[in-house]
Amino acid sequence: MSRSEKARQILDNQVFKESIEKLKKLYTDSLFNTGVNENETREKLYLAYHIVQKVEQNIQEVLDTGKLAKKQLEDYRQSIQKQKF
Repeated sequence: MSRSEKARQILDNQVFKESIEKLKKLYTDSLFNTGVNENETREKLYLAYHIVQKVEQNIQEVLDTGKLAKKQLEDYRQSIQKQKF
């Protein structure tokens, strides 16, 4: 199984989706409920939210890169087939 296929399985996994959304909501809600003097807490929550987002983006990039590589390989094979005839 390719890395791209593994990434697709992760992104399609309902538990993963729920976990990502739950964490984003938790960090967002917590961020908006901080007090005026809780700058350090807000910064940590902001970073935590963006780390979750980066993990999700990274897995999506693995999927997209695999799709692109597959398409390029298919195009290359087609061009070789055309040259044979």
